[in-house]
Amino acid sequence: MGESSVDSLYEQVRGALPPGSGGSAVSEPPVLRLIAPRIRVLALRTPTLPPAAHTNVYLVGPDAGPWMAVDPGSPYPDQEAVLDAALAAAGVSLGLVLLTHHHGDHTGGARALADRWGVPIAAHANTIRRLPKLRIERTLEAGEQVGGWTCVYTPGHADGHLCFEQPGFTIAGDMVAGLGTILIDPSEGDMSVYLASLELLLARPQSMLLPAHGPSIPDGHAKLREYIAHRLMREAKVAAALGASDASLNELVAIAYADTPRMLWPLAERVLLAHLAKLQRDGRAREGSPGRWSTP
Repeated sequence: MGESSVDSLYEQVRGALPPGSGGSAVSEPPVLRLIAPRIRVLALRTPTLPPAAHTNVYLVGPDAGPWMAVDPGSPYPDQEAVLDAALAAAGVSLGLVLLTHHHGDHTGGARALADRWGVPIAAHANTIRRLPKLRIERTLEAGEQVGGWTCVYTPGHADGHLCFEQPGFTIAGDMVAGLGTILIDPSEGDMSVYLASLELLLARPQSMLLPAHGPSIPDGHAKLREYIAHRLMREAKVAAALGASDASLNELVAIAYADTPRMLWPLAERVLLAHLAKLQRDGRAREGSPGRWSTP
């Protein structure tokens, strides 16, 4: 399974942070928690983007099984053992592994889990395309029903991103986070598409959002509005930073992300590029020479 550009960025951020500031420490042993009837969550340590250090594996299905496992992302043997122990203690079988998208902190333990249980992995076609070394047996499409959950196609963070929805609950993957933020990197994501996906979820019935990182979000619509407002606020800062003469990315980051710790500016630069690409399509920014931007 190859590493994506976003996975490489996550590694760079973890390496730049002071020891113990995120990404490696385990605050408490993972515990299988019941969120609602037929919905359980287990937070496992993964190589994700700090301040998050875990990815939530959602185990959904009837009390008697079989269950589906969504995003078993930990590649670490001790964490895989915790997941196996939780399934064994519940006394149920596993029938399917679902992936919201292709990033390593969501897929790192998928093949091992599927092989241990002899079950298939299912994902969107674009996720399958990005993971040529990971055998994925089933393609999921927008609107498809799988185990009582509706597949909702929500690209933007990743071009194969799916949410899984049933009345009152949405397994949100990396559309939102209960801890930290969501990276939109232009190498794999698209800010315009991401905003449209947030709007798509906002137009659907109110539900509790079950993110991949951090706690559940009871008022899903409020969180979606918050995310849309934050992205538009940042877009306005980027647009305001542009002038008549070409500015470098370093110069724009220093203005548009002045409220962000300097150690995170390399990451902020990637999100800046995603904003600039959107502004360019909207006719509000111009790249005069490579890496230098101004108003049109």
